[in-house]
Amino acid sequence: MSRRPLALAALLAFSAAGPLAAQPAPVPPATSAPRAQGTLLRLNETGEVSRAPDELRVNLRAEARGRDAAAVQAQVNRVVQAALAKAGGVAELRATTGGYWTNRDSESREWTASQGLSLRATNATPALELAGTLQGEGLLMDGMAWSLSRDAAHAARQEAGRLAIEALRARAGAVAEQLGMEVAEIRSLSIDTPEAPMPRMAMAMRAQAAAAAPPPASAPEEVTVTATAQAEVLLRPRP
Repeated sequence: MSRRPLALAALLAFSAAGPLAAQPAPVPPATSAPRAQGTLLRLNETGEVSRAPDELRVNLRAEARGRDAAAVQAQVNRVVQAALAKAGGVAELRATTGGYWTNRDSESREWTASQGLSLRATNATPALELAGTLQGEGLLMDGMAWSLSRDAAHAARQEAGRLAIEALRARAGAVAEQLGMEVAEIRSLSIDTPEAPMPRMAMAMRAQAAAAAPPPASAPEEVTVTATAQAEVLLRPRP
């Protein structure tokens, strides 16, 4: 058989199939946008404010000892109930009870019962007067401390944070000036404002049994609140 008819048939079949499909043009690889050129500066600065504490906390303890467990616990219960009743009549004062425990000494065979009582107030005078009265009635002083109230502590942390940011911006500008550059942007910023440290509690003291005993004295120190600002700052050459 001649090969010409076969070649002709193949050519006709190729023509019927239509033209070749267009091939997509190759896509060039994506390129990331160029980053701003400059010097990356890492800084941290601290802001600090001092505030007079506005909340007083007095910790007291009722305690009784004896051979009869029920009797010593009943005595503690009466003392704490009476103290709570007195505290309820003092304006701007909040009284809360603390831990309650009972223990028997293996040598003396005596029972000891104890319960804590906490007085918290923003007006120190009536709180101290009540504490003195309760000391005269036999309660023990476990400690006394001043602190910032929640609202005062929040305001102090806000102010300390503002001062830290101002100090950081001033420092970044000074460094840029020294290098003959300018601040382009602040890339990241974090602010840490830890809780203000609580003053140490006084050692426990046994009250004198005199009903006319003077109230405890209090001369609080100022509370220092700090905030630390950390940032990455981009410096660029001056135009």
